[in-house]
Amino acid sequence: MEKSRKRKYRYKYSYSVQSQGDPSVSVYGIFTPGSAPSDSNGRQDRFNRDIASANQVWNSGGECNINFISQPIIEVNTVIDATHLGTNEAFRGPVENLINQVKQMNGNQPGIYVVYTSGNDFAAPSGSSRPIGVGGVIIENFRVENGVPQFTLFGSIALSNRSLSAPFAFAHEAGHALFTQLNNQPVNNVFMFESIDPTGPFIDSAGNIDPAHSNLTGNFMAPILPNSTPTINPLQCQKASMSRILQ
Repeated sequence: MEKSRKRKYRYKYSYSVQSQGDPSVSVYGIFTPGSAPSDSNGRQDRFNRDIASANQVWNSGGECNINFISQPIIEVNTVIDATHLGTNEAFRGPVENLINQVKQMNGNQPGIYVVYTSGNDFAAPSGSSRPIGVGGVIIENFRVENGVPQFTLFGSIALSNRSLSAPFAFAHEAGHALFTQLNNQPVNNVFMFESIDPTGPFIDSAGNIDPAHSNLTGNFMAPILPNSTPTINPLQCQKASMSRILQ
């Protein structure tokens, strides 16, 4: 996900009341050395804001009734500098390793684990904009029983320091995690997981196709977040509600 450097935000939150039976997801915030802010109170405020913004988008009523539940933040000594990490490197390297350590500490509790890194941006290919966040899943216990795939999913998110000025960055990356589903048609007997936005694909001015992002103007899953409170589409709510990450 990218963000315009000239964008300004107003921090205005709204909350929805969760009804019995509504899907929910626990969120674990992991702060590494150098992540902003540097003090525990400031970090708690940042985490609370991210959860509130996610609920503003995802728990807005109607078909969108996913409730994000914050867990106590965790401060660790492991340094993860986003500046030197591409998105794939982050997921398959230090971010995933750190999340797995925290998961073991808390009894492998289900939910979304978000790592707040040091560094302003993640690395990007030459000529590309540098993203401020990455989102996906960790897949565990994958097996096929009687021809049916069985597995457990955990949400995996990393946010750079520059995402501090983008209050809906966490909500966006959570979308990538919740949209990740198994493609039931294996290729050469290999099952693949895909994160596809149901309101995409996003097509840029050069004709490049990006199925992970929305092609709707102002949508929270657009590659660049809008200036105002982003919109969410019922198709996105429906797909996310089927995620195995939800409780």
